Amino acid sequence: MVRILLRFSENVVEKPIISEIILELKVPINIITAHVDSKGGEVLAEVPDEALQKVIKAFRKQGATASIPKLIEIDDEKCISCGACLTLCPVEAITMDEGASVVFNQEKCLGSTCSACVDACPSRVIKSVKQNRSELVANNAG
Repeated sequence: MVRILLRFSENVVEKPIISEIILELKVPINIITAHVDSKGGEVLAEVPDEALQKVIKAFRKQGATASIPKLIEIDDEKCISCGACLTLCPVEAITMDEGASVVFNQEKCLGSTCSACVDACPSRVIKSVKQNRSELVANNAG
């Protein structure tokens, strides 16, 4: 599964775009987070790897923007395990192990749609990084 970030403007937010694409393409879309109101919004979702390009193309055709969000990466070598990132993570993707070291679960992470840990890190060892497929999608799904 690949995470995609969908943005809906005020002009298209009232349309049932996600459900239409699920029905049309017969592709499961797992919604991770959503912040949508009458002025627009963002939805972080997961789609199967093999359907990525056609799903992004379909969302763009419907007037939504679709991109691959950056993921978060921690430099374990330089991390001082202060815990500043731990308390801010809304999805508990960052925990402490028995040895009081920071443990990062990329499967739970919301990525650049949140980035609370990036801003909180006093050592600046938490960074946003691209997913492997982002350049492929940018070049082929437009």
